[in-house]
Amino acid sequence: MVINHLDKLFITNDAATIVNELEVQHPAAKILVLAGKAQQEEIGDGANLTISFSGELLHGAEELIRMGLHPSEIISGYTKAIAK
Repeated sequence: MVINHLDKLFITNDAATIVNELEVQHPAAKILVLAGKAQQEEIGDGANLTISFSGELLHGAEELIRMGLHPSEIISGYTKAIAK
């Protein structure tokens, strides 16, 4: 259930509908919202997977940063994984 800023109630499990109603402030979260919207517009489906998967990538990156890796090293690793 989502209640937007106009007090309109939405009952949905569709991530695209949910993220369209969010007022996101955090820069990384804004990117996730944009990725979900782009997936929905281009393909028409898969916004749930896109948001979940990219959120897990960010979660993994956070752990790597805490271990001492530099963000550029993490990006390089993700880029190599995409190439594989």
